[in-house]
Amino acid sequence: MKYYYSESLSIENFDGFHLLQDHRGTNYKSPWDDFGYIITFKLYYVTEKKKRKLGSLKLLIKDIEDSSLFFKEHGKPLEPKFFEITDILNIDNIVSIGEDVDLYKKINSLFSEGEAEDILIKICDAGYYHEQYEEFSSWKGFSGSFMRGSAASAILKKGFQIALGRYIPEKTFDITLNELGDTFDDLCLKFDTNREIGKSNINLLIGKNGVGKSHALKKLSEIITGVIDTKTKHPYFHKLIMIAFSPFESFYTKSEIFKKLSTRYSVNEETNNRKSESRKRLHVNEYSYIGFKNENGEHDLNHPIKLSIDSLIKVIDYDDENSWWEEQSRFKILKDTLSLCIDFDSVFISNNDNQEFEVTSTLDTKSLKNKLNYSNGIIFKKDGNVLPLSSGQQIYSYMIPAIIAELEEESLLVLDEPELYLHPELEVGLMNMLQHILKETKSYSIIATHSAILAREVESKAITILRKHNGKTEANISSVETYGESLDIIISEVFDDDYMIKPFQREIDRYLKKEDSSISTIKEHIGDDALAYALSKLDNVEDIEIEDM
Repeated sequence: MKYYYSESLSIENFDGFHLLQDHRGTNYKSPWDDFGYIITFKLYYVTEKKKRKLGSLKLLIKDIEDSSLFFKEHGKPLEPKFFEITDILNIDNIVSIGEDVDLYKKINSLFSEGEAEDILIKICDAGYYHEQYEEFSSWKGFSGSFMRGSAASAILKKGFQIALGRYIPEKTFDITLNELGDTFDDLCLKFDTNREIGKSNINLLIGKNGVGKSHALKKLSEIITGVIDTKTKHPYFHKLIMIAFSPFESFYTKSEIFKKLSTRYSVNEETNNRKSESRKRLHVNEYSYIGFKNENGEHDLNHPIKLSIDSLIKVIDYDDENSWWEEQSRFKILKDTLSLCIDFDSVFISNNDNQEFEVTSTLDTKSLKNKLNYSNGIIFKKDGNVLPLSSGQQIYSYMIPAIIAELEEESLLVLDEPELYLHPELEVGLMNMLQHILKETKSYSIIATHSAILAREVESKAITILRKHNGKTEANISSVETYGESLDIIISEVFDDDYMIKPFQREIDRYLKKEDSSISTIKEHIGDDALAYALSKLDNVEDIEIEDM
């Protein structure tokens, strides 16, 4: 099989593999400059005059800042814009890594194990040659451009195994956070999908306001994206998605993460200033933010509506490009997930003329782009009639399309108080939807919450209770098994309900101080908990008949 460096998308006459710089076929005039190194390529496979895009990869050449110049200088010129590079691809001075796992999954789908191995050898895949990591890591541009972020670390470990059909995901692992500060206990979040029932693919952080739940989640985002270093070895996720619909949250947007990475890794400030904001976000592919903040970090109530429609289009486009190898479409996952909480049979979007279009896997999205009416949002219909959505269902209609559009296999979803705006029935629906998404994508989730309903769906080992004592946040586990437990016990044990003075208790205390107070007088007007509390306050309990329930 031959390998080429090509400067045109008209590659159908050359069977083999083609490396094209990432700007080819886009509106961008120049290739992506990744902190001083131009190393990003698209990989295409051509056979029988048909081309298939396998994905994007980074290809770093020792002591070379622009890999394409090396290919043009040392490759064999063919027709204008085409250079055969088969003989110059050598692991001694070249190393590559896919930008996402889809590249490796497509290789596994198209080729036998032996053929896939030959491809990994020829493209000098860093994971396949992991024993030479120490050598690669000493090259200029390796840490700041080639291996930037946790996605690259995940792909280094798993990509080549996926391509060869040998990868088996870990079933049990921990995430330890020991960078939270002197006033914060280390956190250890335990995941266990080996359980026969109640698999722990979701962890909960529970605690009163002000104990540091959001602080822990924000620090986690800095660690996973590579904004800060950590001495602790963490499991690798292909993507981190932060989800927060609180008007008070302060999580990073994609642009803010990139700015922090720029500060840490940029070697040429002048080059950095020339990069457009939109182009920056394209290359922070291991992090996404879903919430009320727009791309500039400003709170915008209309942003989730626009994002949901753009996400829906992105899902359809993804399916169109990947239908030849994906077993199940993302659009089907999206519809199946939303159907767990919204009783609909069709989805529509509209253009600027308010003309409605049903969203299906065959929708011509190209004709709609730049013509969409975002103010109408996603329209759900049942038997041809528009469904009115509750506030909770509207949040679902914003959140779920954005998650499905961004999610990759073995990702980590982080949700901050998702029960906001939700009726208890919709909280149950949220867990149903999350579990469906996590199962379909082999992913995991961490949720900061005040919801006993969510706690009922998670085993106690996967719940961390944060309490503040003498100015320090302490991490505790539940003393009872929470999975499937009654809400009363969960509220009492996990949410410290027994230790809180409640308004009804204060009122009973005031009543019992009266000289003519009598339990018999009030017992018909209070519930069992209040009656038990009232009885506990008396020295001599009078003879009161309490009916069995």
